[in-house]
Amino acid sequence: MSKENKLHWSEEKEAVSSSKPLKLLFILFLHLPQIVILSLIYPIGFFYLLFSKRARCEARNYQKQLCAFLKESGKSKIRISPYTQIVSFCLCVAEKMMGWLGKVQYNELITHNDDLQELIDQLEQKKGAIIIGSHLGNIDLLRSLSSFNRTGVNREIEVTIIMEVSTSEQFTKTLKEINPKYTANIISPENITPETAILLQEKLDSGGLLVYTGDRTSARNRTRIFREKFLGKNADFPYGVFMMPAILHAPTYFMFALRTKNATLHPKYNMFIEKSKTNFNCARNERNIKIHELALEFVKKLEKYCIEFPYQWYNFYNFWLLQETETPHKNALDTERT
Repeated sequence: MSKENKLHWSEEKEAVSSSKPLKLLFILFLHLPQIVILSLIYPIGFFYLLFSKRARCEARNYQKQLCAFLKESGKSKIRISPYTQIVSFCLCVAEKMMGWLGKVQYNELITHNDDLQELIDQLEQKKGAIIIGSHLGNIDLLRSLSSFNRTGVNREIEVTIIMEVSTSEQFTKTLKEINPKYTANIISPENITPETAILLQEKLDSGGLLVYTGDRTSARNRTRIFREKFLGKNADFPYGVFMMPAILHAPTYFMFALRTKNATLHPKYNMFIEKSKTNFNCARNERNIKIHELALEFVKKLEKYCIEFPYQWYNFYNFWLLQETETPHKNALDTERT
């Protein structure tokens, strides 16, 4: 394994080291038809394929792992195509900018017979919720829609997001210039304290949403993990992400916004909202078991949608890199018990 493949995701260099290409894209969106700009994504994706060895290799490695899992499960394999995945990622970046420019409408989303309406009804009653997303698809879509009050709810929803800003400084800076609301209500994991937890509880109690992703381990506490099979191979998932609902006692939903086609000039997104079945109304000594149940729920959902939308995976690093811990063969639940 190369040194590059041994890096934790937070140690990887930001894909865009300068904000100039993003600002150029922003200017183009303001002055050219959307279809013209999206058509430029294909040559940009090809350029990225040629000059980003990391993205090319990690896309191939992920797809090979998925293929092995599909074969073992008796399902049809996918075609190995790093280019398709990279173009899909480039489209996602462009679509994030479209969202924060207000060019995406709620009625452009394709909803399903899942738990979306239950979430909307809950928010209408000014009851908050936690949403756990991933780097599969475009989790940012919900937040950009909320900044224009386009959520399907008849009131403005305050969305608080927990995310590592330092790992994507150029992208964050550009999106803030597009829409100042992008950096509003962002909390860095390193700044979470008992006081922050109280603030988050107040936001949820007033009918807000707390949103974060569950598919990247903490940049600062890498040993606090669940180790679970994902696509047939052990991977590490963050403990703190799944502990949060146990602390805040709010209904928890899994959200995936996934493009109907891997590459298209007329993007439409499937919006999947599924409520967690894990109930934290339990004795304190059972809490860690429930946290583990929530983590397993998420892993299975992530696996399910990776199979359905294989090229919309945007974790361009060695996802199956296992962190060295004092108890490497135990998950976080076992560690809590010892």
